Amino acid sequence: MKKTRREFLKDTCTTCLGTVALGFTFSQLSSCSSLPVYKTNLSQKTVEVPLTSFAESNVVIVRDMQVQYDILLVKKSAEEYNALYMKCTHRENPVSATKTGLYCPEHGSTFDLDGNVTKEPAPLPLKRFKTVLSDQSLTIDLNS
Repeated sequence: MKKTRREFLKDTCTTCLGTVALGFTFSQLSSCSSLPVYKTNLSQKTVEVPLTSFAESNVVIVRDMQVQYDILLVKKSAEEYNALYMKCTHRENPVSATKTGLYCPEHGSTFDLDGNVTKEPAPLPLKRFKTVLSDQSLTIDLNS
């Protein structure tokens, strides 16, 4: 039986959309692999993270029970690090991190690894903390 033009176009479009959706899903899954988490204790409003924490990844989640939200540490180069407070600037929900950026599962805001908004509704970039690099560790100043 011969297909009509309408059936042909419908089948072709369905196949194309399925291929695109599958590719998008795989790209998202690869960026969702779990990130290393470094658990620490706050001292004098600073957090110290050993540089060995970056052995597996250039992105590390820092968790301290005294701090309400996690901090994402991003190694940009051997001398440059970002410390981003993982609290969405839209409605103060916790954000999730991947190796390529951050997103708020509550309303869909996304941020790059510098904390800049890449998709609204978040009105402002994520809060950044000052970092001080030493030979063996990185200190995050929570007062900044």
